Formats: sequence, structure tokens, C-alpha cells
Amino acid sequence: MGTGLVIAGVVALIGGVIYAGWLSEKKRREALQAAAMALGFNYTQEGDWSAYAGLPLFERGHGRRVRNVLQGTTAGHAVTVMDYQYTIGSGKNSQTHSQTVAVFPGSGQGLPDFELGPENFLHKIGQVFGYQDIDFEDDPEFSKRFLLRGEDEARIREVFNATVRAAAANFDDWSVQCRGGRIATFRSGNRCPPEEIPSFLANGLRVVSALQPTARGSS
Repeated sequence: MGTGLVIAGVVALIGGVIYAGWLSEKKRREALQAAAMALGFNYTQEGDWSAYAGLPLFERGHGRRVRNVLQGTTAGHAVTVMDYQYTIGSGKNSQTHSQTVAVFPGSGQGLPDFELGPENFLHKIGQVFGYQDIDFEDDPEFSKRFLLRGEDEARIREVFNATVRAAAANFDDWSVQCRGGRIATFRSGNRCPPEEIPSFLANGLRVVSALQPTARGSS
């Protein structure tokens, strides 16, 4: 009898956790739908991650999934905002990463492909073994805080002039990726609260706007 009660209690606890998670996601969907309406954007509950293939974030891990997709135009830039998750590893060693991502599909035209993100201790170790990090001798603070990578190093150095580096310095926990003219901005492992979507978009636009003069300069 005692064992049966324990099992029933465990089942009830698991069921409660699952229901709480479902309810939380339902509330998030509804809040994001409202945010989309307020912005004049379209909302879709499920998206196709392969539409963003090529951007490094969308090629990590497995179990990739895009949800809560908001699409529209802001300050003249087409943009898609979404919740994106992927899993690394398997079984007990698996880790699922979730973040809100803004993809500006045409705002990176004229820019080289690059990845910019916060630099951590593992990156510094990797550099000893040849892991690329583009540093600037005249800006040691930027070089210390950010990992910057890409094949066309000369062009990337042109793009990341003092003005762009100064703009990036205000968003040291953000990552920016550019591939084939598309720009993605996100904070790794961070899902944006629905009420903060306008400020999330505004921050992405600041990054895009800082890069625009250097993009035009290449044409």
C-alpha cells in the first residue's frame, strides 16, 4: 500500500510538472501572438528551421525546432523573430539550448560572412591550438570581450571599424551571425519575454544599422 502511494505521488508530481510546462508555453504563445499584433506582424505557431540553414546557429546539434514565429517589417528591414531550440549530445549527456532569434533576411547584403559573440575561457584555450579569433591591436578591450571569426579576415577587419566595434561593445552578451546576406542576432540560451520583444527588436536593429554603412561601402 505504501509503495502504491509513493508511485501515485511520483506520477502526480510528474503530471503536475508536465502540465505546468504546457500551461507556461500556452501563455507564452498567447503573449507572443499579442506582441505580433501590436507590432503589425504575422504570427505562426510552428516554423521550419531549414529555412534558416546556412546560419551557423541553425546547423548546431539535432532536434532543431522553430516555434512562435513573428514576421514583419520594422524600420524598413524585413525581420523574422522566433523561438529556436536544438539539442547537443544524447541521453543523460544531452543539453537542449533555447533562445529567441531575430533574422534579418536581406540586411547583410554586401557584408562578409562572420560570427561575433562573447568570448569565454574555452575560446581562449582554443586559440592556443589555432582556433580563429580576429583581434584588433588598437582595441584590446573589444578583442578581449568578443570572439570574431570568418573566412575573409581582411574584409571583416574593414567592416569592424572603430564605429562598429563601439556599437557592438554595448551588447557584449549578444551574438551576431552573417551568412549570405542574412543577419541573425540573439542572446545564447535566452528566450526573450514577450513583453520585451520590441526592445529585443530595437537592439537587433542597432546592430544592423551599425553594419549598414560598411555594407554599402563594399558596393
